[in-house]
Amino acid sequence: MKDPYRTADDTRKGAEEDSEENAVQNADNSTDQLLNHPGIWRAGELVVQQSQSSRAIHTGYPTLDEQLPGQGWPDGGLIEFLLASTGVGELRVLLPALVALSQSENRWIAWINPPFTPYAPALEAAGVDISKILLVHPRNHKEALWAAERACKSASCSSVLAWLNEKPLKLKDTQRLQVAARQGRTFTCLFRPEAMTNQPSMAELRMTARPAGSSGRVVLDIIKRRGGWPVTDLELPIAERTNTQYRTPRDIQEQLELWRSRHPAPACDDPGPDPVPLHLPAHRERQAAHNVH
Repeated sequence: MKDPYRTADDTRKGAEEDSEENAVQNADNSTDQLLNHPGIWRAGELVVQQSQSSRAIHTGYPTLDEQLPGQGWPDGGLIEFLLASTGVGELRVLLPALVALSQSENRWIAWINPPFTPYAPALEAAGVDISKILLVHPRNHKEALWAAERACKSASCSSVLAWLNEKPLKLKDTQRLQVAARQGRTFTCLFRPEAMTNQPSMAELRMTARPAGSSGRVVLDIIKRRGGWPVTDLELPIAERTNTQYRTPRDIQEQLELWRSRHPAPACDDPGPDPVPLHLPAHRERQAAHNVH
């Protein structure tokens, strides 16, 4: 029975109120669905990655693992080291993961445009399978970016380490590398100047690194991570963990000669470019040694 005192205006207002209530309820449902989406990163909670495509690689440093999503480096994703200078210990932070990848996967570890030639004896002594090291020396930034993206996307590399020219590097380039790393399930690391700390990047993990007060240790500041706030002053015992210590040039030369005796050069007139530099001038090897030692 209709209410005899209800006017047309009352009916219209009631309909409008019902419509607004339904709209609010639908908006709440949409918001809940959005927040529950697995692609959303929430500050304050570290996402434990459980899917096969996003499993983590243990860093070898429990203190660092505790601060990272999935308790380790992203199995397929882009990270960045932001450095005041090269050779502060950044490669020794990565060394346990590189050892594990070289031993457990039949894929390359690609070094794109490294500032120094990797010191093969030290890598092998640390446990890296150097037969899986691939060096790429591009002629310019365009080639370097292309090589890094293709190496990530191809799924033929377990890890890609890249040193790119910062001046032409754009935000969209880091996005391309992040997408390619996910597609190829490639642990990808960019080494960038510390001055780029405040520049936007699509890398899912960004860190600065600096020497600690005591020898053989490095301090990390995590400035961006999935699902968590920044973390500062993580001190890692890189020399102890990787069994590496700073050595004199004579120690390095003796190690090199011993290593050469175990890896004789192939006999051929023109061996061509070797992706793993096994025989370098001694001064170049000493120059490169500080990346690992």
